[in-house]
Amino acid sequence: MFVMVLAFAHLTCNISEIVGLFLQLRFRPMSRKKCFEYNVLFSFAVMFQSALYLSMALDICFSIVLPIKHMIWKKRNYVTSMCLFPTIFAISTTLVSFLFIPDEETPHCIFMLTTEMQIYQMVSSSLIVLNVLTLFIIIFSVICAVRKSESMRSSRHSSGSRTNSLREEKNKVFRSTFFLVLVYIISWWSAVIIFRIIVEFVKDVREVVHFMPYLVIIVMPNFCQAYYVTYFRSPRFRKAFREQFHWITCGYAFPKIFDKEISRGSKHGSATNSAHAAPPNTDSDGKKFKSGSQKSIRFSVTAVQAHI
Repeated sequence: MFVMVLAFAHLTCNISEIVGLFLQLRFRPMSRKKCFEYNVLFSFAVMFQSALYLSMALDICFSIVLPIKHMIWKKRNYVTSMCLFPTIFAISTTLVSFLFIPDEETPHCIFMLTTEMQIYQMVSSSLIVLNVLTLFIIIFSVICAVRKSESMRSSRHSSGSRTNSLREEKNKVFRSTFFLVLVYIISWWSAVIIFRIIVEFVKDVREVVHFMPYLVIIVMPNFCQAYYVTYFRSPRFRKAFREQFHWITCGYAFPKIFDKEISRGSKHGSATNSAHAAPPNTDSDGKKFKSGSQKSIRFSVTAVQAHI
């Protein structure tokens, strides 16, 4: 479900980028407040997905360090509680940026340059701190996973085929989520740091604008990776995506998503009923015989008894 929320945030960012290109906002001079109104949804989605990666890193850490408790937690309540911090962070940064917008015009409508430079430096510094914390949690999770896998290999209880298959499924999910966070750190984190360096050394805003297309190229893999890593690469996440769309659209999207589970349940029920059914009639050798032959044998036995 974290990946589903992340995909919606990335979809919002991509749609905002397309709208900005269609309206040519970055090439039109306008007031900073009006520019912020155009980019308020994009700013919220960017800040939300930046903090959501910290929650995803914590989720990986909990699944490794506390696997049993992580499995019994209620999924919706757990995801909602883990999304509270990204929501609060996005709302607070967007609100602070709006309150400190100077009443002047900007030659280029870029959401990072709408607010005061001190406010932007504060927000970018908080993003860097979140990214560093996310990186440390991922490194800690990898170390714990390696140690736990080594201990499970040495244990004699880890030789079962079902245990190995479950461990392999868990490793696939772990690798996919780890790849998500890794691409985020490489693309988004590097873009934030590069833009911060450019702002520090280049004082004229017009010169800063020339570097923005290159930063967009660096950031775009982050905004597109959720669909590649989850929907196109992993069938398990693809099923989760379809289930979420089915719930969100009240059953209109992917109406046959649960047909396989229903058919599996009916097969399981028929197998259970057959398991609890009465045992078949057998002869002394343990072989089955039909009901007709059973009746003929019964009649012959009755006739013999009457003759005697």
